[in-house]
Amino acid sequence: MPLADALSFFPGLATTAAKPAEDAAALRRLAEWCGRYSPWTAPDGADGIRIDITGSAHLWGGEKPLAADLLARIERQHIAGRIAIADTLGAAWAMARFAEVGQNLAILPQDCRAALAPLPVEALRLDPTTTQGLRRVGLKQVGDLFAMPRDALARRFGEMVARRLDQALDDLPEPLSPVGETPARRVRLSFAEPITDPADLLRATERLVADLVPRMAREGMGARRLDLAFHRIDGWVERIQLGTARPSRDPRHLTRLFKERLDTVDPGLGVEDMILAVFVVEPLPAEQIDMAGHSANPHPTPPPRAGEGMGGGISPLLDRLGNKLGLAAVSRLEPRESHIPERASVRVPVDRPHSPLRSAPDKPPRPIRLFDPPDPIEAFWLLPDDPPFHFTWRRRRHRVMQADGPERIAEEWWRPEGSSAAEAIRDYYRVEDEEGRCFWLFRAGLYSGDHKPRWFIHGVFS
Repeated sequence: MPLADALSFFPGLATTAAKPAEDAAALRRLAEWCGRYSPWTAPDGADGIRIDITGSAHLWGGEKPLAADLLARIERQHIAGRIAIADTLGAAWAMARFAEVGQNLAILPQDCRAALAPLPVEALRLDPTTTQGLRRVGLKQVGDLFAMPRDALARRFGEMVARRLDQALDDLPEPLSPVGETPARRVRLSFAEPITDPADLLRATERLVADLVPRMAREGMGARRLDLAFHRIDGWVERIQLGTARPSRDPRHLTRLFKERLDTVDPGLGVEDMILAVFVVEPLPAEQIDMAGHSANPHPTPPPRAGEGMGGGISPLLDRLGNKLGLAAVSRLEPRESHIPERASVRVPVDRPHSPLRSAPDKPPRPIRLFDPPDPIEAFWLLPDDPPFHFTWRRRRHRVMQADGPERIAEEWWRPEGSSAAEAIRDYYRVEDEEGRCFWLFRAGLYSGDHKPRWFIHGVFS
């Protein structure tokens, strides 16, 4: 009723402005908190939560103990709720909202027709216009629709009535889209009393990692992306999310990564559950090691990866840097099929899989470090194809003692950024000055009477 009419009946009525956005955010947080019972959770409209407990109810001793635990925990958060458990989302939705008053828990049998029959047609999640049309023709309860032909219902009231009825009776599937990504593997640890001490959180993290690693080892898999969730008693969920540059199942390494982020977790009044979930896994075969802890095969195939045995190479360091800076901020050089030096490699994130690359023919030596862009120099030479006998770079003169070249590299004219002009042709020389330093020089363009080519230094040999 309008607020003015309500105040006339109850002058002392306390009112507050509705905040739908904040209510939706709170419902989403509650749905994430319900992830302690199942990873398949999602908000349901503006006032409900859907949870798929298939395969997880036995962890709580059955469906009834699970529902009782959920009711007790949300009541401690001063949230009133009603729970219905059924084989279909439609039947559970109907019983949770239209069951008898005072019935906070309803568990339906596999054949839910008898339980749904006395409920009003609004229990089928239909819009008000459709429910009014059904009531006008005498179809007031769900049971009145059981004997109706589906074609007749569709012609008179649209396809939604038959669809909702079939979904409630499990004659038509209805998928559940979880609020977050579904993990590939997860382990959970519950506490008799909420914990807040960082040392306790670290010990719990070690137990979860120790429980997860043997499972991945049996499957020959390694973790690439993990999520450690801290379910607080006030309904909030704190998370630590991290990734690894290579698949890993080394418990010490994974625990160290989480330990470095534990100071970002606010336990609030206490953490009652911790869940470690793995969202991305990749194959990680076992590696044979000798008694000294080194790989028994000096040339293993495939190469050893982080987190297996005593090996790992530089990957643990990359994981720690990525844990602090983000894996996207840590990059590596990856070769590309191009004979243009500055295009022969690109920077990619360290967690990106290696791209297959066909073997390229042998090329003359290249410097490890290239200048981007190449530095211009002033060079002096005698004949058109001769290397310079001395050059000036950064106001310092270098006398050339030895030289090798030229190596002609033309522009990739078939690419959009390529050019077929004579100025795009480069003649590279490897030169050594009187102090023994080696440089990689190139002449841009061809020599002609009216055109003088330019010289650049592209890199320095170590």
